[in-house]
Amino acid sequence: MSTRFRILICGTGGGGHVSAGILSMAPDVEVRVLTLDDDKARRWREALHQDGLTVTERKGSQEQVRLTARPFLVTSDPQEAARGCDMVLFAIPAFRHEIYLTALAPYIESGCVIVGFPGQAGFEFDVRKALGERLRTCTVMNFESLPWICRVVEFGKHARIKGTKARLVGAMQGEPAGRRVDDPLALLERLLGDPPKLMVSGHLLGIALRSPNAYSHPPILFGRWHDWDGQALDRPPLFYQGIDEKTAALLGQISDEVVATAKNIMAADPEADLSQVIPMYDWDIGCYGGDIADPTNLMTALRTNSGYAGIEHPMIRTADGKYLPDFNQRFLTEDVPFGLAVVRGIAEIARSPTPGIDAVLSWCQERMGKEYLVGSHLTGKDLDETRCPQRYGLTDLQDLLWPDWIPAHG
Repeated sequence: MSTRFRILICGTGGGGHVSAGILSMAPDVEVRVLTLDDDKARRWREALHQDGLTVTERKGSQEQVRLTARPFLVTSDPQEAARGCDMVLFAIPAFRHEIYLTALAPYIESGCVIVGFPGQAGFEFDVRKALGERLRTCTVMNFESLPWICRVVEFGKHARIKGTKARLVGAMQGEPAGRRVDDPLALLERLLGDPPKLMVSGHLLGIALRSPNAYSHPPILFGRWHDWDGQALDRPPLFYQGIDEKTAALLGQISDEVVATAKNIMAADPEADLSQVIPMYDWDIGCYGGDIADPTNLMTALRTNSGYAGIEHPMIRTADGKYLPDFNQRFLTEDVPFGLAVVRGIAEIARSPTPGIDAVLSWCQERMGKEYLVGSHLTGKDLDETRCPQRYGLTDLQDLLWPDWIPAHG
């Protein structure tokens, strides 16, 4: 195996920019970036040629750490992007995963490590569908989130890291023999640095259930807007810092339902390790402990997390300068069909009750003009637009847990 690693990054958002910048700094790594948008590929190539890519990160209260990326390839050609790659990182929205996986599938070589960065709930279902039998020779990793809170400042030229998570939990499954990277976890840890501390263990399904965006964003929207009177607001309300006790209680209830689902699955199949699934409060403290001023409970932890400071509800500004809630944005369009609905689908297979999830999911699908949940079952007409396991014909717990590409249970 070559000592030079070829790593493909899919995506041109904040995660794609920061990943490309940081990974390109390693002298033994050849970074490639794939976007299926020809214009974005051209623009990023031009930016790299003119100025290069810089990534800045705040350390402490004032200091800015500046990183200048080494040159890397940006392309819109899947074959050029995937040729000889040892690892593929998906740093794109979940609704784009299937498109990119389908485009890349003919060119992904045996032994490749496919990484959801993050993959969000149901990532492995899309990978199964795209690669089919060829998945037997590959490894799949999925992480719960990006390592950073980050954004693009100037496309192709500058990205900023606002915060770095203390730890990042993931899972990895697949055939170790023939991997193009002997130890994918060690490689990623070296390239990303510390923090975050990467903690990889257990079943991929545990990461599907450990989906903080899936069961935090939609319930917070529900808490703020489910009894809204329709009147425009003078200013956008704060998203996390505006959480009240009732919304915090709902978040806690949904978190309990998800943890109970994991426990029910482990009770039915003790070989399935879903111990990564923990209460939402524990997740927040584990990821952001140093940024939380008041860790008394879930509500205070969310309201006093400096990484969340100033984040507002997605809003639409009216002609007269007022604000209305925007229900056509990723906290619904991504975090429901590729998050909350997936968790609900897993719970349905595990026969685990989810009254809190059902209430939020029903409200969300109404706002979106979609139908996923009908009564107590995921049989709605728009189910094919989600990554619910039922969409892929997975309705049995054993088929869900142990597809034939996973060697020897776990």
